Amino acid sequence: MNREPTDGPTDETNLHAGTEGSRGTSSQGGPSHVARGATDTPGHRLSAALTVGSRVVVRYRLAEGAEAGATDFLGELVARDDDFLVVDTKTERVKLIRADVIAAKDVPPPASRPGHAHERISADDLEKLMAKGWQALDRGGLGDWVLRASEGFTGRANSALVVGDPSLPLPQAIDFVEKWYDGRGRPTVFQVHGERGFDVGTDPVAAALLERGYIVGGGRDDWQRVLIMTGLSAAVPPLTEESVPVTADAELKLDWLQAYAEQRPIVPGATEAVLTGSEGQLFLSVTDPQSHRIIALARMAIHPGWAGIFGLWVHPDHRREGLASTLVSAVAMVARENNMPAIYLQVSADNTDGVAFWQELGFGVHHEYTYLSRPTA
Repeated sequence: MNREPTDGPTDETNLHAGTEGSRGTSSQGGPSHVARGATDTPGHRLSAALTVGSRVVVRYRLAEGAEAGATDFLGELVARDDDFLVVDTKTERVKLIRADVIAAKDVPPPASRPGHAHERISADDLEKLMAKGWQALDRGGLGDWVLRASEGFTGRANSALVVGDPSLPLPQAIDFVEKWYDGRGRPTVFQVHGERGFDVGTDPVAAALLERGYIVGGGRDDWQRVLIMTGLSAAVPPLTEESVPVTADAELKLDWLQAYAEQRPIVPGATEAVLTGSEGQLFLSVTDPQSHRIIALARMAIHPGWAGIFGLWVHPDHRREGLASTLVSAVAMVARENNMPAIYLQVSADNTDGVAFWQELGFGVHHEYTYLSRPTA
């Protein structure tokens, strides 16, 4: 089965357009060589693991007689159905027949600046990656902006992530976002990011929001400035024989959720959906040998090349025992063993003890963000 990708733009909402016969034409008249019905080939199974919306690399079998037997396509996977993949590369959008996929995998965002693995990623790309590690219950989009609502559970999952181009003039884009949240009975909150210490008023989106009566932080001190800290998994101190045992579970268990509820209010249904909504996550915990209750926990989000740490918590009666460091070491160990050299986390800038803790483990500030909302929110 030797095929060629279609060479014209593809409407990912109608992947089968123009493919009625076994051999049709592409949107620009080239051969499409469509094969239908084979939906359980090695290519289908390989491409099933790809994440729609993520950066992927696909090795693809070329037509018979081609100078090379295969070629690679690197870009964003924008759609997938039973027969095709649609990949946006830097130069074109291609529609690939899944049966002719030889190899495929998700890959990290591209490097955009010098430095170590955790420093090379741009703030925009890291924000988009982190949003995938904390998926909202209800999601929408406006161009590159990501709209998120989760019945009030956390600011990250209930705010509009301002990144890239909204595809509308700014005033209309803000109007659209406000209507989106009004339609869900939720206050409108924007998340705007910049370099560490950036002047919020100089950001075009933030400036427009301030003129409309939005305020930085929405009246909450912990929303004024949130630091994104990153580090190398290899730089985190390893576990030792003296380290307490850490349990890692791919499923969210009731005892973990009950312990998590001790650090922040949960919203039944929404909380579980956000905690389990990523493409991959682990729920780590430390259990007290006497009470058999969880006394420390963390959630690890899994991405190509990256790990994210969320919800690190230690019971007040067991602090200063090294449990937080042990959990971070456990995350780093899993990351190292699974080709994830970089780790990210988020911490409020007003949590000085927390910032110092992460710095001692080798993490540094990558960038920061703030929330903007109306005072009544």
